[in-house]
Amino acid sequence: MAEAARQYLARAQRFPLQVPVQYQRSGNSHWHEGRTVNISRTGILFQTDEPLPQTATLDIRLEFPANVMIFCQGSIIRSESSAFAIRIHRYQLGRS
Repeated sequence: MAEAARQYLARAQRFPLQVPVQYQRSGNSHWHEGRTVNISRTGILFQTDEPLPQTATLDIRLEFPANVMIFCQGSIIRSESSAFAIRIHRYQLGRS
């Protein structure tokens, strides 16, 4: 495989989108709020004031203009101060 292709597969392009995010630990009914830092095809980096364990699996809701919602589930793969990187396992588009 060519080096450029390996780099593309290794790290997805990040888009600096700052939108509100709601999240909860999977199986929990209490939603928390945060704000995205960036989004890629494989994950989300978001900030929140709530502490989260490194191994948490989260249900996430993102609302975009034109009443577009993205519902996804992912797991924390990295934390940086008050920011958490989530690897997306599955997602669904919908309307708010």
